Amino acid sequence: MKIIAVTDDKMEHSQLLDTLLAIEPFIDAAILREKSKMDSEIIALIRQLIEAGFDSTKLIVHGRTNVASITGINKVQLPGYGEPLTLLKKKFPAISFGRSVHSYGEAETAYKEGADWILYGHLFETSSKVGLPPRGTNELFQIVESLPIPIYAIGGIQPHHLPQLNQGGVAGIAVMSSIFGSDNPEVATTAYKDANHVTTS
Repeated sequence: MKIIAVTDDKMEHSQLLDTLLAIEPFIDAAILREKSKMDSEIIALIRQLIEAGFDSTKLIVHGRTNVASITGINKVQLPGYGEPLTLLKKKFPAISFGRSVHSYGEAETAYKEGADWILYGHLFETSSKVGLPPRGTNELFQIVESLPIPIYAIGGIQPHHLPQLNQGGVAGIAVMSSIFGSDNPEVATTAYKDANHVTTS
């Protein structure tokens, strides 16, 4: 399974840059989900990451297709709302798009509109979704069985959940709070990588 780190929009620029560079060897991708930052700040972050040796193929821009296009990043994670996916794919044919969904119906619609992958959540209780009941894995596994594109899971996922998700055919996990809310993001990320190695070996 792939391990995707999702930034939490709580770090200032230099701290975020340092953290991403530190965890890069242990992740398969990073979604830059910095909603409060301006496009110019995201562009500067991407360029600095690449200059510092971050593998650009691991970068996924959240929501801002124009930023991805300007910086040469070819993956965008779309929220469950916004510009129609069919229009985006016509406008930016070189970019692959994922869609965040919260139900089987939303996943099916995203697939029909041309999503290249789907991110489903939230699975378990998480500090970023206080008061919202977790969705668990049943519907997730139904989506995995029904749709022929990679399905990723997000929301409260801990290293001990990886065997269960791997058995369900999930393509990977996305982790936000457990990494970027940690006192030591590098150690936290390593725990997922080690659990994944045991699960898939």
